[in-house]
Amino acid sequence: METVIYMPLLGEGTDCWRPVRAVKVTEDVFEIAEQLPDGESWAFAPGSRVRCRNHVFATGSSGLTPFAYAIESNPYYQLLRKHEREVFRVVFAGGEEAVVRVLHVDRQYEDFVYDLVSTNLDRDVYRARKGEAYVSKFADLVSAQLEE
Repeated sequence: METVIYMPLLGEGTDCWRPVRAVKVTEDVFEIAEQLPDGESWAFAPGSRVRCRNHVFATGSSGLTPFAYAIESNPYYQLLRKHEREVFRVVFAGGEEAVVRVLHVDRQYEDFVYDLVSTNLDRDVYRARKGEAYVSKFADLVSAQLEE
């Protein structure tokens, strides 16, 4: 169910909030459904899952505001974290299908580091040196399946 949460704006000098669309995932977890407008800095990234609580604004009105990331609610986070160093078949939001070896899962930045085994797309960046890796946000991950 879609609802409105109030995103804290950064760098404004005073407390400022922008109403943004979000999809309710659980009782207190919401996925941000809007993109970041040019010239704004948000406390939480678009597409992220965040924990929200009720906040009373200076005007006396109230609304839900995010206060922490909730990456643990993402099923792919749980799967990749449990199987770090293993190989997955993944699909990204841009349509790329790839086979990757997950090297590290980062809760704080809501992303994972991986070595690309194969892909259905030509990569813009050629990795000339051995040992280089890629990073992707969980918000860009459409599916992940552990390879046998």
